[in-house]
Amino acid sequence: MKYAAMIFDIDGTLVDSNGAHVEAWQAAFAAQGYEASRERIELEIGKGGDKLVPSILGDAAEERDGESLRERQSEEFLRIAGSRRLPAFPRAREIFDTLSGLGIRTALATSSAREHLEALGQSSGLDFESLADTLVAADDIEETKPAPDLVHAALRKLDLPASACLMVGDTPYDAEACRKADVACIGVTSGGSRGDVLRAAGATVVLRDIAEVEERLDQLL
Repeated sequence: MKYAAMIFDIDGTLVDSNGAHVEAWQAAFAAQGYEASRERIELEIGKGGDKLVPSILGDAAEERDGESLRERQSEEFLRIAGSRRLPAFPRAREIFDTLSGLGIRTALATSSAREHLEALGQSSGLDFESLADTLVAADDIEETKPAPDLVHAALRKLDLPASACLMVGDTPYDAEACRKADVACIGVTSGGSRGDVLRAAGATVVLRDIAEVEERLDQLL
């Protein structure tokens, strides 16, 4: 096989949670007196909050309210995750067993904080700490996507070169981060991004969801 490991984004890739993030951002903006449509926020999902706020509201709003907006969004997301089920996509758990059986190592890479991961795990039923061989989260990086820090951190934890790894992600910011890190990216449209948008950002293959990734592992690897 050409590849020795696969790296996975979580939100929108393994768990149907992008809508909850959008809802949390809408609530955070409204609480501070800002208006942002669902459609506008959806375009930015996948970026770190430090980049999402100025992209939507501008640099002045970021300087004035960025930190408090991110704190409020975090609170809102935790509330949502604690009050309803955010389901894992079909085969989101099983693909890791399949890859293990093939001798392929795995990593999870997300800019979410550990607190968010714990809440998302409880809501989805996925145990992220044990699902993959290694996990990269917000406290492992300096800069959020679309910067390549997450991908670089996953490569370091896997102790593998970029050429030996594939990453699966659902947003153009995943694909851009991979491109900057010289890691091939499989885009999935399960998070809401269109295939042409994922390809334009650098995805080399675009598939429907994680179940289709598992179906095509022999070809992909």
